[in-house]
Amino acid sequence: MREHLPQRRRNENITISYQSIPVQLSFGYYDDGRVGEVFISTTKVGSTIDIMARDAAVLISFLLQYGCSPKMILRTLTANEMGKPEGIAGAIVSEIIKAQS
Repeated sequence: MREHLPQRRRNENITISYQSIPVQLSFGYYDDGRVGEVFISTTKVGSTIDIMARDAAVLISFLLQYGCSPKMILRTLTANEMGKPEGIAGAIVSEIIKAQS
């Protein structure tokens, strides 16, 4: 069952770099400190990377709201031979894990 976020909630904004493109992340938190939603924007509005990032944020938000842990999500995403996430979704979830630590 989906766990809805409170109407008023703490949020945090950070900027990361993905493939040399600045990516702004905004995390919405549950009262207990868990991230429950993610919003993303890039400086390349309307580009393929911007569309992929925004879609990834929606999917990650739903997974979090339906009870998937960030670590569980990260384990399912594509990683390189060193275990580092390859795609934008992995970069986002890695930042969520850092934010909750």
